[in-house]
Amino acid sequence: MFIRRVQALCLVIGPTLFALSPMFWIDGRYGIVGGMLIAVAMVPWVFGLLGEYDRLRPHLPVVSGLWMLLVLIGMFGSIAFGLQGFFEGVLGTTDGASPATFTGVPTAGALVLLLAGPMFPAALVVLSIFHWRTRLAPRWVASLLALAAAMFPVARVARIDTLAVIADLLMLGTFCVIAWRAWHADRAPVISPS
Repeated sequence: MFIRRVQALCLVIGPTLFALSPMFWIDGRYGIVGGMLIAVAMVPWVFGLLGEYDRLRPHLPVVSGLWMLLVLIGMFGSIAFGLQGFFEGVLGTTDGASPATFTGVPTAGALVLLLAGPMFPAALVVLSIFHWRTRLAPRWVASLLALAAAMFPVARVARIDTLAVIADLLMLGTFCVIAWRAWHADRAPVISPS
């Protein structure tokens, strides 16, 4: 019960830290504080999503496990983007020169940022589908989560501060509802057959 409640709380802490990051953008780039917030936010957020995995597993045993793999790949990509912004700020390369340096290592750059990066919003879209199907959250929450997850990468690629703030606040709102339901979920102990 205690861990379940900590995980529910983390479903609020992670998106809250993430939602603060656009407040620290510098000319559409994460910067030191924004990048740090994104990287740090992923740890509690994914811990909270592990609780969602526990809630989904009885309903969707196979696909929820594959979804958790997608979450972990997305976590890696999001932390990579956050650290990129952090180190751009530390090294003073906030003029867009940093992405140009990946031309020397196209495969590694593609794997770390271009492939892993979009996996976290994709995992959130899948979560919205799971919540829609299982009704672990109201369908309006699942719909808003899908919308927020779609807005998430668009705002970052386009570097539109206002859109990023709207997407992040919408994401935070949906996760507050999901966290509330997870906090109050009654779970009977699962007894495995001997």
